[in-house]
Amino acid sequence: MYSLTLFVLCSTVAFSQDWINYKSEDLTFIAEFPSQPKRTLEIVDTAVGDLDMHMIMCTPPSGNDNLVYNVIRSDYPKSLFEDANAEFNNDTLDRAVDGAVNNVNGELLYSNKVTFNGFPGKNVKIKISGGFIYINAYLVNNTMFIAQVICLTENDKNESINRFFNSFDIIKVKE
Repeated sequence: MYSLTLFVLCSTVAFSQDWINYKSEDLTFIAEFPSQPKRTLEIVDTAVGDLDMHMIMCTPPSGNDNLVYNVIRSDYPKSLFEDANAEFNNDTLDRAVDGAVNNVNGELLYSNKVTFNGFPGKNVKIKISGGFIYINAYLVNNTMFIAQVICLTENDKNESINRFFNSFDIIKVKE
């Protein structure tokens, strides 16, 4: 019995130490990833002009509950948000969700309004072929933060999804 308890305790400690604390001062967020993420930049052509899409993505080694962990940050032109109200912000978030669903030919299972650190957001689940995409999208003034996890159908609702989302936070840095 003692060895089983010790094994479980050691496994729990090892599990908690496996994740990497990632901090990006220039993108102003922190999150935990199960392995070292890779940073990329894509320029995306949109109706409001070209947007920089900064992606911090982790595709963990086999044996992880999920296929992808990702944080995306895009800055919209400030001029678009000068007179923004709650309806405009909600429409912006809805368009982001619709774009995500359409990009993967998915089925929107839910899209719930949330508030994160006082900012509007959406908590989303999309069904895709063979799995699910979970998204937390937050609109901070003119900046969109998207945290997402992709999992196989058989790994739906695993604890690593919550761990990743709970670790995400927006940080304030000196300008």
